[in-house]
Amino acid sequence: MAQIHDNTPKYKLKLFIAGNEPNSIQAINNINDILDSRIKDRYKLEIIDILNDFQSAIDHGVLVTPMLIIIEPLPETTIVGTLSNAEKVKAALRL
Repeated sequence: MAQIHDNTPKYKLKLFIAGNEPNSIQAINNINDILDSRIKDRYKLEIIDILNDFQSAIDHGVLVTPMLIIIEPLPETTIVGTLSNAEKVKAALRL
């Protein structure tokens, strides 16, 4: 019996935000739109509010928010800002 291998890239991302600030809300909306339209069901997005989890921000070297860290696929990539430039985000995701 033949096995089917799923070679589709799986994406693991962390979005660091600061509370309900307008830039944070915009970044969440922008990344969700991009992910849902391009890689639906093939990603895990963790949203980390640095006001509640400052240690995680320190551990990941987050100096400004919003900041998206693409952990997988490698190489790890970081994007800072509201993620409003969809083409830049897609390029970072290698889509």
